[in-house]
This record gives sequence, structure tokens and C-alpha cells, in this order.
Amino acid sequence: MMTMLALSACSKKEEFSTDGVPGMASDSETSQRESTKFLAYEHFVSIDTTEEDLAHAYKKTIAACVSDKENNCTILDSNISSGTYVSARIKLRINPNGVKGIIESATGKGSVINESTHVEDLAQPIIDSEKRLKMLESHRDRLLALQEKAVNDIESLIKISEELSKVQAELEGAKGQNAHLLQRINMDIVNLNFVVEANRSFWKPISQSFSRFSTRLSDGISDSIQGVAYLLPWSIVVIMALFFFRFLWRRGKKI
Repeated sequence: MMTMLALSACSKKEEFSTDGVPGMASDSETSQRESTKFLAYEHFVSIDTTEEDLAHAYKKTIAACVSDKENNCTILDSNISSGTYVSARIKLRINPNGVKGIIESATGKGSVINESTHVEDLAQPIIDSEKRLKMLESHRDRLLALQEKAVNDIESLIKISEELSKVQAELEGAKGQNAHLLQRINMDIVNLNFVVEANRSFWKPISQSFSRFSTRLSDGISDSIQGVAYLLPWSIVVIMALFFFRFLWRRGKKI
């Protein structure tokens, strides 16, 4: 295990383009998956669809993921906006074999306008994690052996128990971290971004401008009133200063 990890220990981050074909990995990505077993893959897909189909595609994709027990699909994050800028996004984790299917399901009637894959080599972090696990397990075993020998020494037993508790907590944390790293290798992350650009209606921006007219007018009037409120005190000060200088100027002329 450690020898295989060491062969791929150099850290690297790469991106692959998939030429706009939904869920289809490039030859270089496929070859790399087969040759290197400790890479974590994260896919980014932008799908252009109509406003009418966006909500349906969003719900359909979530339902498809939840029902895909075979590939252990899990929704990590999701959001949909139906305001001025209609959009939706879904982040999910899935078995590599299910990536193509979930992207095809999300695309539906829309079209993929951008697709890329980010790759991170986790060989070195896994090596470090396994080293730490072995070290903690070895330390725990030594403490357990000391605990058996110090049966009659209450003070030593207390100290050993405290240290054993700390080591056990660290060991559980290290196991969790190692499991997380292995999960990132065995499962792919897919980021789906639904947008409405090419399919946007010609009249949509115009209707949105009319719908925002009253709000913008109200904001403009409000800003004008606030501007007058800021200028009014300064206007009073300037007028008083003018009267004062005029008074001084007239008095000077009389003298």
C-alpha cells in the first residue's frame, strides 16, 4: 500500500476540458484514472436552459441524485433563485461511474456551455495520514501495556489514563481525516450550475426594466431628498458667512 502511494506522491493539480460533451471524460483523464489511483476529481458543469425548464431541471436532478442508491449520490449543497437573475446550482458527491448519468439527467432540454474537471493528487496527504495513524496506534498500545503493569500504582494509573484518553481522541480524529481523504478518492464531486443566457426571452430584459422603474424612481427621489438634507445646513452656514463678510466690508468702507 505504502509503495503504491509513494509512486504517486508528487502533488499535482490539473484541469481537463471535455469539449462540451456532457459527462464524457477526455482520453487523458480516463488514462490518468487508470494509471493513478489516488486522485480526487471535481467536475464543473454550466448548463444553459430556459426559465420555464430551469426549476424542472433543478428538481429532477435532485430527485435523480437522491434515488441513485447504486452510485451513493449525495446532495452537498443546492440553491435556486427565481428573481431578476434566474439561476440554480447543485453540488453533489457521486461514484465516478454515475457522473455521466447525473450530468445527462441535469442537462435535459438545455445545453452544456462549459464543462471542466479539477484533479488533485492526494497521495502525500494519505501517506502522512497513515503514518500518523500508525504512530498513534503504537503509542496507544504502549500505554495499554504500561496500564497493565501499573495496576497497583494509583498515581501512575491516573497519568496513563489521562494520556490514553488524549491519544484515543487524536486517533479517532486521524481515522476520520483518513476516511475523508479516501472518500475524496473514491467519490467524485460534481458542481452543476444552471443559467439562463442564450435561451433568455428577447422581451425579458425590457419587461424587467419596466418592472423596476417605480423602484428606481422611488430610490432617485429618496436620494435627492437626502442630498437636500445634507446641503441645507451648509447652505445656512454659507449664507451667514456672506452676511458677516458683507457687514465687515460695509463697516470698512465707512471707516
